[in-house]
Amino acid sequence: MSQPANQFLETANYLGTVICRDALWADERCNWLGPSMEYVNGAWTVVHRAYGSDLYAGATGISLFLAHLYLETKEKIYRTTAAAGFRQAITGATNFQPTVQSGFYAGTVGIAYALLEAAVLLGHDEYVTEALHFLESLTSEDQPQQGLDVVSGHAGAIPALLEMHRKHAHDFLLQLAVKYGEHLIATANRGSLGWSWSTLNTERDLTGFSHGTAGIGWALLELYHRTEAERFRAAAEEAFRYERHWYNSEQENWPDFRSFSNQNPSATLPFALAWCHGAPGIGLSRLRAYELTGDQIYRDEAETAVRTTAKMLLAATQAAGENFSLCHGLSGNADLLIYASRVLRDESHISLVEQIGELGIERYRKPRLPWPCGVPQGGETPNLMLGLAGIGYFFLRLYKSSAHRSLLIILPY
Repeated sequence: MSQPANQFLETANYLGTVICRDALWADERCNWLGPSMEYVNGAWTVVHRAYGSDLYAGATGISLFLAHLYLETKEKIYRTTAAAGFRQAITGATNFQPTVQSGFYAGTVGIAYALLEAAVLLGHDEYVTEALHFLESLTSEDQPQQGLDVVSGHAGAIPALLEMHRKHAHDFLLQLAVKYGEHLIATANRGSLGWSWSTLNTERDLTGFSHGTAGIGWALLELYHRTEAERFRAAAEEAFRYERHWYNSEQENWPDFRSFSNQNPSATLPFALAWCHGAPGIGLSRLRAYELTGDQIYRDEAETAVRTTAKMLLAATQAAGENFSLCHGLSGNADLLIYASRVLRDESHISLVEQIGELGIERYRKPRLPWPCGVPQGGETPNLMLGLAGIGYFFLRLYKSSAHRSLLIILPY
């Protein structure tokens, strides 16, 4: 094993020990406390609270990281803590609000997906029964109340359902994915610029992966690839066309409309650089679109997104204080380059990704300083998409990406 690979696994191992140390136990279950952004008294505020069951910021995401870490280390504490975290997650898996119930990162589909992964990683066959039970419960959910985007709604659920159907051939999984795809088509805002969706309370429909058209277009394209139903391909292309209209060649990026206001049309459009909003996440969608279709336009857009993201990562090696989270930090942005190295057959991308890993080791692991996480002014947090579990998972990906698939875009494995 090479010295860099040793460093990456050791760092993941270190983060795993911190997470296990901080677990709060009650009989055979455990959970974690940490900072979270909550809407309190009309403003977003950092609060300290116990986590829920979800994949994004709850016990499921943390436990999934520990299960993957157990695969590499065989340390019993990781297996024991992961199993206790999953027990906690299972108890709250049906307590979600209707708008996120079907979500991948925020709802039941993500918990089921993680349980099916953990059934193999931890040898807990009973997780399969639990996961399928949760998924079957979604077949009777009220469709109009469901969210639409990758984080909370149908777009995130569809690729996960297709992958779970590939491994566990229950017809209802494919039927549910198709049902969700039909709902996305029915709720599209169809205009001269393409199709878009009202996912958040914004004046203009969003571009981007987590809440925008990139993620929804990707989900519809995956559905077309599985079903060969032309309506899903056409809808995906319309989603990408909407996003293509807003592309800014000077920025080599797509605008983030979350703070856009029609009241000031002359204001400069804002741009983000993260998995959730901006080139890194959009690049994931275009790499997959190129894989599925072979269309040059998707390759061109993917290469643009990779180039923009690489510039940001390279600048980060000279800066200080960049957060390392998966959602909107260096780990998530670097994940695009890991995927690009395979799809575009360019191993040079891996060198920059390894530089980011080494940067984290030198700045935070070796001096034992707190890792910058994704809750602004919130300090360290243990969860997957905003905190230590996600950073640890990034280091596992650096160590052996073939064994630890991306959690930022769900692909066939």
